[in-house]
Amino acid sequence: MAFHSVDWYVMVLVYNKFTISEDKTMAMTDIIFILIFLPTALLTLLFKPYLQKYILLFLSLVYYACGSPEYFVLLLLLLILNIVLIYVIQKNTGGGVFSLLVLIIGILLNVGPLFYYKYYNFTVESVNQVLGTCFTARDLLLPMGISFFSFKAISLLIDVYKGKVILDKNPIYGALYLSFFGQIVSGPICRYNDFYKNMNLKRGGVNSAWNLFTDGGYLFVKGFIKKVLLANILSQVSTEVFSMDLVETSAPLLWLGSICYSLQLFYDFSGYSDMAVGVGNMFGISCPKNFDYPYITKSVSEFWRRWHITLGAWFRDYVYIPLGGSRVDSRIRLYFNLLVVWLLTGIWHGANWTFIFWGFSYFTAISFEKTFQLPSRLKQGWSRGIYRVLVLLFINFQWVIFNSSDLHAGLSYIKHMLIGYGYEVANVRTVVLLEEYGVIILAALVLATPFIPYLRRFFEAKGSKAARGAECVMAALTGILFILALSSVIAGQNNPFMYGNF
Repeated sequence: MAFHSVDWYVMVLVYNKFTISEDKTMAMTDIIFILIFLPTALLTLLFKPYLQKYILLFLSLVYYACGSPEYFVLLLLLLILNIVLIYVIQKNTGGGVFSLLVLIIGILLNVGPLFYYKYYNFTVESVNQVLGTCFTARDLLLPMGISFFSFKAISLLIDVYKGKVILDKNPIYGALYLSFFGQIVSGPICRYNDFYKNMNLKRGGVNSAWNLFTDGGYLFVKGFIKKVLLANILSQVSTEVFSMDLVETSAPLLWLGSICYSLQLFYDFSGYSDMAVGVGNMFGISCPKNFDYPYITKSVSEFWRRWHITLGAWFRDYVYIPLGGSRVDSRIRLYFNLLVVWLLTGIWHGANWTFIFWGFSYFTAISFEKTFQLPSRLKQGWSRGIYRVLVLLFINFQWVIFNSSDLHAGLSYIKHMLIGYGYEVANVRTVVLLEEYGVIILAALVLATPFIPYLRRFFEAKGSKAARGAECVMAALTGILFILALSSVIAGQNNPFMYGNF
């Protein structure tokens, strides 16, 4: 495959709020990926499982070399050093000072490049502002998938140190886990034991392998439709509204923009997650789902058990629980543990004070819920309903901060949502946008709930014949939507994944 002859799709955020430029990559929604790279990779299913792993590793390295050529050598170096350190830890079983020292070196090895490329400029600028110094920022490109690679490597180092994982004698297993093309850009953060749970397709028999493959194919198509036909279209509204001068807007227009952005972000990232998990399933690679209808949440805490599930589980297992978790002697210690986790979660998302404020706000809200035992203390249906609405409003405001260039811009946006100037032209524009995108917005709202699973259960209750008929209709509709989405991408109507820069 002549990858070098292709002009790769340039990955940038809808809003370039970072000082770091995004590098080039081949997104899963690119025609090159769908029609050339993925089918080529799927040919590895014809080979023996052990040979398949070698070819998948080679293709994963090719994928990275095409997407982030400037840092390909860095990836190889980190890959080799992590594998060597893991085997050193594994050889010195039983813990001990030496193993602990190697573990610390391994963690620093992964945190170092992550800090340098993602947070160096932010740190320099913050120090200059506070101390009046003149340290020079650097024009740094962000290595593709550096955050997710680092988190997977750290989790593998710790799990091997604790004896939860025994790395195979063949280093190909660890290398493929860390660099698999389906998860290297934006996760999900799969664990090593889960990754290889079903990898040897022949082991489960032909039917098991075929079921995994078809389930993966459906997930991939579902995610592709989410991204192209929902997230990309919703972005046209949110991009327009968030780019406007606030004095030329109105409260209804700003609310429309924030709601569209909340939905856009959900369909963008959950769409990518579906595609990534689907690609893995096609190869027998297991990974837990990353989203579980987060906007039907009853509380802020529950929202984060439904949103970016693998990231939340990573912080829980490798930060929160080691700090003591909820099983601590005092509430002060509990709040401290929560504060550390949520500040790290905010910082992980980006080098900007907006993300630190965003993380601190979630810490405050979750601490409030734990202190007053909400929403479990609310006994009346109406009070639980009101609290649920307040939670969704809080989440919506948080996404406004998340999407703003700086903290002042985000807070100003929220202020105008509540006490907007009511610019008449903006009100007219709100009506026009609703007329043009109302059907898509309504569909996005409905599909953000378990509406489809409810329909499946409804027809299954009617009998096997009704269930088969419903499945046929659903399959036909999915096929039509996939063709429409593919046509849209071919026509050049495709946006980069928003989480590609995190």
